[in-house]
Amino acid sequence: MTTTASRSRRRLPTGTVTFLFTDVEGSTRLLEAAADRWPALLADHDRLVRDAITRHDGVVVKTEGDGFFAAFASAADAVSAAADAQRAITGHDWPAGLAPRVRMGLHTGLGLLGGDDYVGIDVHRAARISAAAHGGQVVMSAPTAALVDHDLPDGVAMRDLGRHQLRGLSRAERIFQLDVEGLEHDFPALRSLESVPNNLPVQVTHFVGRRRESARVRELLESSRVVTITGTGGTGKTRLALQVGAEIGARFRDGVYFVDLAPVDDPDVVPSQVLRALGEDSAPGNRLPRDALLDRLADREVLLILDNFEQVIAAASVVADLVTASPRSRFLVTSRGPLRIAAEQEMPLEPMQLPDRHDAVGAAESDAVALFLDRAMAVRPDFAVTPENVEAVTELVRGLDGLPLAIELVASRVRLLPVPEILARLDPARPGTGTIDLPERQRTIEGAIAWSHDLLDPPVRELFARLGVFAGGADLEQIERVCDDVDVDLLSGLAELVDQGLLRQVAAPGGRARFRTLHVIREVALLKLEASGTGEAIHRRHLQAYVDWAEEVAAHVLGEDRSAWLDRFDADHDNVRTALDWAAVHGETDLALRLAAASWRFWQSRGHLYEGRSRLETVVSLPGGEPRNRARALEALGGVYWWQGEIDRCVGPYREALAIQREFGGPAEIANAIYNAAIGQSVAAASTGATEEVRREVFALYDEGEAIYRGLGDEDGLGNIAWGLGQAVADFDDDQARALRLFHESIEHYRHAGDEFGMGWGMFEVAVFSARVDDLETAWEYLEHGLELFAPHRDVSAVVMFLSLAAALAQAADDEERAARLLGAARGLRNSSGTRIVDHEVTRIRGLSIDELDPTRPDLAPLYRAGMEMSLEEAVAAALGPTGDVRSAPGP
Repeated sequence: MTTTASRSRRRLPTGTVTFLFTDVEGSTRLLEAAADRWPALLADHDRLVRDAITRHDGVVVKTEGDGFFAAFASAADAVSAAADAQRAITGHDWPAGLAPRVRMGLHTGLGLLGGDDYVGIDVHRAARISAAAHGGQVVMSAPTAALVDHDLPDGVAMRDLGRHQLRGLSRAERIFQLDVEGLEHDFPALRSLESVPNNLPVQVTHFVGRRRESARVRELLESSRVVTITGTGGTGKTRLALQVGAEIGARFRDGVYFVDLAPVDDPDVVPSQVLRALGEDSAPGNRLPRDALLDRLADREVLLILDNFEQVIAAASVVADLVTASPRSRFLVTSRGPLRIAAEQEMPLEPMQLPDRHDAVGAAESDAVALFLDRAMAVRPDFAVTPENVEAVTELVRGLDGLPLAIELVASRVRLLPVPEILARLDPARPGTGTIDLPERQRTIEGAIAWSHDLLDPPVRELFARLGVFAGGADLEQIERVCDDVDVDLLSGLAELVDQGLLRQVAAPGGRARFRTLHVIREVALLKLEASGTGEAIHRRHLQAYVDWAEEVAAHVLGEDRSAWLDRFDADHDNVRTALDWAAVHGETDLALRLAAASWRFWQSRGHLYEGRSRLETVVSLPGGEPRNRARALEALGGVYWWQGEIDRCVGPYREALAIQREFGGPAEIANAIYNAAIGQSVAAASTGATEEVRREVFALYDEGEAIYRGLGDEDGLGNIAWGLGQAVADFDDDQARALRLFHESIEHYRHAGDEFGMGWGMFEVAVFSARVDDLETAWEYLEHGLELFAPHRDVSAVVMFLSLAAALAQAADDEERAARLLGAARGLRNSSGTRIVDHEVTRIRGLSIDELDPTRPDLAPLYRAGMEMSLEEAVAAALGPTGDVRSAPGP
C-alpha cells in the first residue's frame, strides 16, 4: 500500500470529488498462471493505470494489491482517465493468455478527509459500484453520469443499466456503463444482489476496513468447502461474513443465503432453520428436516452463511453431511470456535488494526480509527479526526483493543462528549449501549461476552474469572500457580476458552505457551471474579506467583542468557505492575518488597528507571516487612538512584541496607551490602572532595568484602570488589595504572562467574581509563567489545553509557560530525530511559569531555537532531560503524 509519507506530500481534492476504483478480475488465477512473470505483468498494469490517472489530473490516493483508488476534482477528467486506462490495457502487448481484465467504478460525492485519506459513505459507494462490474467494464453512479452527460470525451458513450441493490448499501443505485469505442461493450449482468436469489439482510451501516480479511476469506473459499470465521464476541464476524456473501454471492448459480442461528440452542433444530432460510418448508411432512435439507441442496450451487454456530456446535455433523451432499456449494460459518470437521478451514478474526500511538499523521489509516470516525459521523455529521483530538482517538481505540463492537458503542458518545472526555470516563467493560435494533447480545460488550460465557460449564467459568487477574497474558506456568485448584483439567479448560473466543494463544519469548485476553474481556472477567467473592484470595495467589517468578528471573538477568530472561520479564511486566499495585493497597509489604527488589535490574537494563524509582520508593515506605526483604529493596532503590545519577542520594539506602544485613543477613548478603555501601560512598565522596577518613573507611569496606567473598569462593563478588576498588584508587589516589589492572582483574572474575553484565562494565572502565592514558586504540577495542555484549540484550542503560564514551572518543579525534550524531543518540536515549548516571560518568573521562561540542552549531545541529531520533538499534550501528582514523588519532 502507498505509504503515509508519500501521500501526505500530495494535495487531495476536497469538496465535490469523483472517486475511481480499479481492480483486476480473477487476479488470483492470473497470478497462478503467470507464475514468475507476475511481477513484470503487474508492473506494466500499474504503469498503464497510473499514467492514465495522472495524465488527467487525478491523484492516486492509495494502491492495494492490484487495485487503485484515485480522486479527481473533475468528473470529466475521471471519465477520461478510466476510458484511457481501458484503452491502454487493451492495446498493450501482453503475454499470450495473460492479459488482465480490469473492472472500474466511478462515483461523485463529498471528498471528506480523515487525516490524509478519504472517509465517509461516498468512498464506500464508489468501491461497491466498482465491485459490481466485470473485467474490462467501466460503470458509474448517477451523480457522475449527470455531471458528464454533456461533456463526454470523443469516442465514449453512456448506457443506463438501471437500478441495482449493491452489497453493503442500504438503497438501490442507478448504474450507468461507459461504452468506449473499439472496446468490449457487452458484459454479463452486474454483480448485484438482484442477479442471484438471496436473503441477505440489508445493512444499515456500511462496511469499514477489513479489506485484507475480506480478501483472505474470499481466497479461502476458492480452495476450501467450509470456511469458519472464528473470534471473540464483538470482532465483527457476522458483518465480515455478510460482506463476503454480498461480494461473491453472484458467483453461485442458485444464490447466497444467510442462516441466523442466534435464536437456536438445540442442535437438532439447525436443519429446519436452514430450510427456512432457503424458503423451504421447515417441517417437510413425514421426512426428517435433515434428510430434506440434504436432498434440497444435492444438485444446487449456493453459498450458505451459517451465523453464530458456537451454541449449536454439536450440529457440525450437519455441515459435514452438506459438504458431501452438495459438492458445488460453499459454506461460510461464523463461530466463537471451530467446527472441527475435515473440510473446514478456520480463519481467526483478530480485532481491528490499531494505530501507532506515535504516528498521529497515519492514525486515520488504521481500520479501528476509520470505524470510529464513520460511526461517530453517523451521530454527529460534523465530527472529524483533527490534530487536536487524534491522540485521544488513538488512545481510545487502543484502550478498546480495536474491538469493532466496543468502538461502535463508544463512538455513539460523541453526540454528548468530546473525545478526550470520553477517554477519561471510559470503562472498557461497559463502553456504551448500542442501538435498539441490534441483537441484545450486541448492545453492550458485556452482553457480547456473556453470550460466550453462558455457554461454559461452571468450572470453566471460574477459570475464566480467575484469568482476569493476569494483565497482558501469562505463561502456562503462572496460570497453573493461580488456577491449579479449579475443578477442571486446565489444558481442556483453556482450550474451551480459546474455542469460545474468550482467550487467545499468543507467541511468547522462548516458544513457551502463553495465553491472553483482550483488555475489554479481561475487565469483564475481573467483574465476574469480584462477584464470586474470591477476588482477594486470587489476587494474592497472583502476587505470590509473580514474586517467586521474578526472583527466579532475577537470578539469570546478568548471565549469558540475560536477553532471553529480560524478554521474559518484558512479557510479564504488566503482571508485575498489577501485582505491585495490589500489594501496596492491601498491605502485603513483604511480598511487595521482594517483588520490587527482584525487578530492579530489569527496570535498569530496559530503561524503566523512572518507574522503578517510583515503585521502590513506594514499597520501602510501607509499614512492617521482614528486615532482610527491606534491605534488598533498599539496595535496589540505591541502585536506581545511582543509575539516575543521584549519587549522593544512593548513600543513605545503601548504608541502611548494610546495617540491616549486618544484623540479620548471611555472609553473602553482608558482602553485597558492603560493596554497595563502599561504591556509593566512594563515588559520592570523589565528586564532592574526599577526606582521608572517608578514604580509609572505603578501603576498609573493600578489604572486608574481599575477605568474605574469597572465603565463599564467589568469583562474581570478587569481580565487584575489583571493579569498585578500581574506581576508588583512581578517585582517591589518582593511580590510573593500578585502576586499569583492577578493571582487567574484574573482567576475569566476571568471566569465570559467567556474568556478562559485569564483564561489559569492566570493559567500559578499561575503555575509559585507556583513553585517559591516550591509548585510543585500546579504548575503541574495549568499547566495541562491551557494546557488543550489551546491545543484543537491548540494555538501554548500558548503551547510553557506551554511546557517550564513543561520542567523547570521536570528539577527541576531531571527528565532530560523528561526535554530534552519537551525542544526540546518547542524550535521546538518556532522556527516555532516565539513565542520568551518564552525566556523572562523562565528567570522569578526563580530557575527553564532550562538553566542548556545541550541538547548536548550524553545521552540527542537524546531525545532533538526527541522533536524538535514533532507535537503540540505529544508535548502536552508528557507534559500531567505521571509525576512520579515530583509533589512531593522537590524544588531546
